[in-house]
Amino acid sequence: MRRSILAVLAVSGLCAAVSLGGSAQAQGNERLRWLGGDLPPFVWQSSNGPQGYAHELLTLMAQKLGRKPDVAFYPWARAVKQTIEGDNYGVFPLARTPDREAQFRWLIPLAHVHYSFFAASSTTGPLGLEQLRTQKIVVLRGSPIIKNLQVQGFTQIIEAKDYRDMLRMVSIGVVVAAYAGAPMMQSAMQEFGFKASDYKLVATLGNADLYMGTSLRLDLGEAQLWIEAYRTLEQDGIVARLQKKYQLSRAGGHMSGNGE
Repeated sequence: MRRSILAVLAVSGLCAAVSLGGSAQAQGNERLRWLGGDLPPFVWQSSNGPQGYAHELLTLMAQKLGRKPDVAFYPWARAVKQTIEGDNYGVFPLARTPDREAQFRWLIPLAHVHYSFFAASSTTGPLGLEQLRTQKIVVLRGSPIIKNLQVQGFTQIIEAKDYRDMLRMVSIGVVVAAYAGAPMMQSAMQEFGFKASDYKLVATLGNADLYMGTSLRLDLGEAQLWIEAYRTLEQDGIVARLQKKYQLSRAGGHMSGNGE
């Protein structure tokens, strides 16, 4: 009889252990997993490891949560698609545009940027919006700002996998201009070994707030942890100091308690 009771207790204990293990695993699986691309000054890979404003911010938030910073790098379009379709992914820097509003949970505001056209310095003649409409323009693949061009009547739009490729296409004359966020292009010139003097800003079209966005299905409790970590850094003045370091303008957006 005693042996039977012990056997029952052993089985019950095993079931409880399995249950607790499963719960711990589920909790671990709900943790936010970050995705990024080579998009300076926000995040990029260098010989010294990941760099950038958003990566520094992520590292500090992760420290507040007692975690290690974890960013996987992908081509930008793939990173955005994976976040939309996944359950617990975050991606940055993500432009908050009307067509994206309902596709992501807008977690952490990063910066406000103006979108500009960069041509080769050697280009002669006027290059305002009117002249650019009939020229080949390159944009980052997966970026929503391609719609800014389409609305304005641009028809010769080419997509590139990253900023390095965009700058190269301008320099060899494949396109007349590259269209992207001004701080991103200017930082990419420096980080990827292009001479800033070889390019010139010729026109500006549109602006947006950039965020660290996440999958809509991300657990609300997990989202709240990151928001609280960010708010602590903001209150301590760390966010403002990082923005000054990277010469970025504060995003005009807001955060709510549920990360939306």
